[in-house]
Amino acid sequence: MLNLGKEPRSVHYEIYSKYTPAENKLEVIDGVFLPFNNEREKMLLLCLYNMGLQKFVEILPNETKEELINLLKNE
Repeated sequence: MLNLGKEPRSVHYEIYSKYTPAENKLEVIDGVFLPFNNEREKMLLLCLYNMGLQKFVEILPNETKEELINLLKNE
């Protein structure tokens, strides 16, 4: 599992190949993006790893930030 941090982290080929879908193809089936083998979760983790949590929080709308805070409090 990738350890996400506040700051962005570089992605090298080993990480890229482990966290991207087979053959690097994106799929949508019945309205579900990357529906197989936890591909959606892995791709999200890869993006957040490369973006950093700080930037992720910065781009969230305020209402979404509030929802995230509530979810974290209840976790």
